[in-house]
Amino acid sequence: MRIILARQAGFCAGVKRAIDIAEKCCDQEHTFYSLGPLVNNDEVVRCLESRGIIPIKGLEQVNPPHRLIIRSHGASRDLLLEAQSKGIEIIDATCPLVKQVHELVASLRGEGYDIVIFGDINHPEVQGILGWCDNNALVINDVKQVSQIKPGQKIGIVSQTTKDENKFYELVDAIKLQAGVVKVCNTICAATKKRQQAARELAQEAELILVIGDRKSSNTTTLLRECQNTGVKSYQVQNANEIEPDWFEGVSTAGITAGASTPDWIIKEVMDRMTLLEENDNQEINEEIQTNEESFAHMEAEMADFTTPSRGDIINGKVIEVRDDEVMVDVGGKSEGIIPRRELSVQDIESARDLVAVGEEIEVMVLKWDDDGTILLSKKKVDSQKVMDNLEKYFNSNEVVEGTVTGSVKGGLLVDVGVVAFLPASHVEDGYVKNLDDYIGKDYKFKIIEFNRNKRRGSQVVLSRKELVAGEKAILKEAFWQNIEEGQTRKGKVKRIVDYGVFIDLGGYEGLLHVSELDHQRIDHPSSVVSEGEEIDVYILALDREKERVSLSRKQLIKSPWQVVLEKFNEGDIIEGKVVRLAPFGAFVEIEPGVDGLVHISHLANYRVEKPEDIVQPGQVINVKILSIDAEQKRIGLSIREAAADDERGDIDEYLDNQE
Repeated sequence: MRIILARQAGFCAGVKRAIDIAEKCCDQEHTFYSLGPLVNNDEVVRCLESRGIIPIKGLEQVNPPHRLIIRSHGASRDLLLEAQSKGIEIIDATCPLVKQVHELVASLRGEGYDIVIFGDINHPEVQGILGWCDNNALVINDVKQVSQIKPGQKIGIVSQTTKDENKFYELVDAIKLQAGVVKVCNTICAATKKRQQAARELAQEAELILVIGDRKSSNTTTLLRECQNTGVKSYQVQNANEIEPDWFEGVSTAGITAGASTPDWIIKEVMDRMTLLEENDNQEINEEIQTNEESFAHMEAEMADFTTPSRGDIINGKVIEVRDDEVMVDVGGKSEGIIPRRELSVQDIESARDLVAVGEEIEVMVLKWDDDGTILLSKKKVDSQKVMDNLEKYFNSNEVVEGTVTGSVKGGLLVDVGVVAFLPASHVEDGYVKNLDDYIGKDYKFKIIEFNRNKRRGSQVVLSRKELVAGEKAILKEAFWQNIEEGQTRKGKVKRIVDYGVFIDLGGYEGLLHVSELDHQRIDHPSSVVSEGEEIDVYILALDREKERVSLSRKQLIKSPWQVVLEKFNEGDIIEGKVVRLAPFGAFVEIEPGVDGLVHISHLANYRVEKPEDIVQPGQVINVKILSIDAEQKRIGLSIREAAADDERGDIDEYLDNQE
């Protein structure tokens, strides 16, 4: 009989880590307790107990200096706090993936979600998860229980890590029909999914499958059901003693798989027992034993501690799961690493799904291997290292690099050149920059003026535009003086505003627009007419090529108030004006900005007036009639009296017309 061992079987990384932690404790003098069975396998628990790891049911059985191991299934937050308050030293062997579920439900609870846990309510992992959301969650193990959810609820759903993924999504679909808002968090362990996939592949070759694992083990139960669903005859055994020879009558190929809490020695015993069942000649038996030994050796090598990557190591991995906030990567040796969203890219991204996909092979850097067993990885740092190699070449060869300004900090700007570089404020331009935020979001070229990848404080890459800007300006300046002439009209940008005028960037050179040349009328300050950054047309008033000075004018290009008046008004027109000042001989009335006309005292009313203030006051808006316009002397004669008379005649004419 040919025996095939599934490519994924036995201890997962979380269980193996818990066992390793416990075995290290066995070598110490202290008394250690585990809160409940360390893993769901009686034989493993008995083995550990014989070495001094005693399983207990409650904290009342532990007194300092005795120490407490938290099993791979995790524990509630309240229990951990209670243990700490009693002075009990805790050795936390919680599976890192289970810990992530704890953090996730606490976060969802804080965001106002009602928590739904897909799992077995009596399972220790589920009991621990409940303790991280204030025991305020609905535990569902069947689609029929979805009716307990109220219509319109805001639901956050997680799963016990050892459950069946297909059933999880069946449940999700049902909840979406019932609830209002649903946030789905697939927390099923990748190792569980791998074992199920390997079992399905095994079923394509085997006529019978043995699933090895404790009957209390949820993932083993799920694995058995997955095998049975393929249609292949499948049996679960806890050890070699439970094997029935009758199962293998007529079977030429048998398969073996094992749950995540099944140790390698039990798998080996089962394989040996199956080999001995074969009643062929000794040669065939020996060949079979040799084949099985090779299969087991291969599995044992996989299950053994692979070389633990150190901080800073760059390793290859395969993306096995992508969530919005993190990416799970298979880095070999049955271990998975986590890339937080912040470690995916130097740029801010809304979701990890925007950058990577399941099945993609990527290079990652090991940031650390936490005490809780989590391998924290970074894709950003690998990408950054490659970028740093290129930037070092640019620095050594004095080449130009391109980048995007992403933000401002004290003293300068941050620039994305593949890594975050620093651009000092004094190197943004070849002169003072008033508002650095104007540069954010824009692309520029830079020179690298400082490069130090070993620098611990401050930026490893420091940039400058100063030299490049100065060079560009020199080229533009030369072209400017070759083409500029007095009398030209040029478009320019307001660069700086001072009390005495405005400096205009003409594209290669700055000219002065004096305050007296801004407008035909007197102005209090240049800022009342133009603003920084505004583009305006200017007239080249004068050039001094030796001193490189350019005088500009704006008022040469706009109509004077008198030109407006001459085009707009005629003698005899009745118009509206505003009294601006009084004199003994009459009142001055503004009819256009910058143009005043005189209403002589004799034209203030149709009777003798002693003082103008008896009739009008400054600021008063009145109707006046234009009596005369003297363009040469720039004088306008106005009359309130005539305007009133004309209005009165108009009223009389309108009355007479109505009488007819």
